[in-house]
Amino acid sequence: MTGTNWGLYITIAGVFSVALLMLIMEKRAGLNARQVALIAILAAFCAAGRTVTGVALLFLQPTMFLVEVTGFVFGARAGFFVGAMTPLISNLFIGMGPWTPWQMICWGLVGMSGAVVRYLFPRAGYKTITVICFGWGFLYGAVMDLWHWCVFTRPLTFNGYFLIWAAGVSFDSLRAAGNLLFCAALGRQSIKILSYFHKKMDVRYLENL
Repeated sequence: MTGTNWGLYITIAGVFSVALLMLIMEKRAGLNARQVALIAILAAFCAAGRTVTGVALLFLQPTMFLVEVTGFVFGARAGFFVGAMTPLISNLFIGMGPWTPWQMICWGLVGMSGAVVRYLFPRAGYKTITVICFGWGFLYGAVMDLWHWCVFTRPLTFNGYFLIWAAGVSFDSLRAAGNLLFCAALGRQSIKILSYFHKKMDVRYLENL
């Protein structure tokens, strides 16, 4: 099997995985119109931040922490949607390719992890989110290195993956440091602001009044 075929199959698998996840989330979301509008605004804001700072400042992006905070405040579905849409929109400007579906999955999982943290640790705050975002700086790079290894490396060996990972660990470290910096500086305020909007947009219907 050639490298081209591997790339094609992995890309198709990524596309179908993203489509399936988004379909499941959409069917079970239960979001009202105002929440959908806010999610769209957050996705556009994150994409803009990734586009501008991704080019000018390499991996120092004030974006991943915001996706994490979105999931932390609004839940797994909102976090996944904002995360998945971020690379889809921003890659239109900084480079669309077969890596995009897997970036969408990774960013979506970043958003969902915020909701998982809130569920497992109800009293968690921005400090916990800061630690998680720091870890995602490395985990995101490791997953995308795995995609690169599967598509471009022959034969598939552990040493081959290790070399790819080692070549990118400096960039992963920069991404993790950026996440740590932005989340430590803006995490508390971001959670407070998004929580305010979440309360304002939480519509509940009272029956039998």
